Amino acid sequence: MTVADLKKLLEPMFDAMLHDHERATLSYHLEQRVGEQWLGDKEPLGDDDVVGSTMTWVRWEVLDEEGGSASLDLDGSPEELVEAVQSDLQDFIAETSFAWGELRQPRTQP
Repeated sequence: MTVADLKKLLEPMFDAMLHDHERATLSYHLEQRVGEQWLGDKEPLGDDDVVGSTMTWVRWEVLDEEGGSASLDLDGSPEELVEAVQSDLQDFIAETSFAWGELRQPRTQP
């Protein structure tokens, strides 16, 4: 799976979880580690890079607040991967100043 493939899976989830004004400020990228080493010295992976390690994280920024996912489980189904990132995004949303304490469910299913 490439970074571009993974982004295609995640885009509908971001659309469903974030309000339009929040979504308009979203920027995100993927980072990857092998052992204790960050690949590319913590540089974001490019769209053509292959994501082949379970040491991959999605990092995002919404309304100037930064967060991210836990390490992605790339061995499961695409649906399970998206659900795991969605859970991490929900936790992030609930801890932000713009949506403190909100328990958001997707507005539409991705």
